[in-house]
Amino acid sequence: MDCPELDALAVELQARLRRGAFRGLSPVTLDGGTVMDAELMARIVLANIEDLSEWYPTRPTHFSGTRRLRAVETDAQQLLQLEWGLE
Repeated sequence: MDCPELDALAVELQARLRRGAFRGLSPVTLDGGTVMDAELMARIVLANIEDLSEWYPTRPTHFSGTRRLRAVETDAQQLLQLEWGLE
C-alpha cells in the first residue's frame, strides 16, 4: 500500500499499545458508532491497516477500498487523540 500517512499512524498506534497508553481509558465511540474498550479498538484498527496493506495494492482504484482507507485513517487519528485527552 502506498499510503505513508496510514503507515505512520499504524507505527504510532503500535508504539502506544506497547507502552499501555490505551489501558484504563474509558470506552470509545468511533465514526461507525461502535463503542468498546480503547485498547481493543486500537488493536482492531491496526488489524484493519494490515488487511488494507495486503488488499489495497490489488484494487487501488476500487471505491470501497478508498472509502475503507479513509475510515480506518479517521479511526486511527481519533484513537491517537484520545490518549492525549483531546476528545
